[in-house]
Amino acid sequence: MKNSAISKNDICLIAGSGLFVNEVANYLSKKNLLKQIVLIDENKKLKKNFKNKLKIFKIEDIEKIILFIRSKNLNNILIIGYVNLPSFKKFNFSLKSKLLISKDIFLNNINNQSKILKKYLSNNKLALLSQKKVLREMLVSYNDNYYHNENKKIINELKIKKDFIKKIFSMNIAQSFILNGDRVIAMEDIFGTNNMIKKIGKITSKFNNLIFVKSKKLNQIDEIDFPIIGMETLSLLIKYKFRAICLFNNNIIISQKENFLKKIRTNNVSLIIL
Repeated sequence: MKNSAISKNDICLIAGSGLFVNEVANYLSKKNLLKQIVLIDENKKLKKNFKNKLKIFKIEDIEKIILFIRSKNLNNILIIGYVNLPSFKKFNFSLKSKLLISKDIFLNNINNQSKILKKYLSNNKLALLSQKKVLREMLVSYNDNYYHNENKKIINELKIKKDFIKKIFSMNIAQSFILNGDRVIAMEDIFGTNNMIKKIGKITSKFNNLIFVKSKKLNQIDEIDFPIIGMETLSLLIKYKFRAICLFNNNIIISQKENFLKKIRTNNVSLIIL
């Protein structure tokens, strides 16, 4: 995909549920990049704010979605949001699609599901755009570092542990985990980031140096499963008195970035960018 492809008003946003979807739609619209929205899950805000550009489908009718996108001469696809996958037998697949998307997609983790979907769309001559490239203004960067004086020791220790932390993410186990000093005390599972934080939050009195770490896993692809952190997660970290948030440069999208950084600066939590 050439860089010039995303400078035109020709992006089709395939949208699922979640508040971040509406934020992305607004961002693309302001940049004059958004041509069409294909909604494949419930999203009331999107329905309200983008009536004129919205076409609603069920994910089961994926071939109809592709035919619609191609009929509009839209080749550049950006996928944002959450979608609940029904069972394989509920999809209206042709024989050709069944050969490209096997039942194995439902047995795979999200990394492999993303790769299968990317290959399927590519075979249908649709180019998946990188979330990282299109939404680069939302990426965390070294300029976002913010240190509270009382957390200096933690910050220095995290910098020393950088290679150790990178090694954890290279194992493709999870895209976030929690440290208490030197110990890994929790890792994100299929129930998500916020659920992990709440579990530790219930026993937070046992810990005094909680650090939240998040990054892209080695095999995550930028087009579908790029990691995001937002205000809800930040509010939980502040509520449970985490000392620091550790992210990797250009490896995380921050939802509502301006408000996120403002809240960091007005609370006793440090943001460390490695």
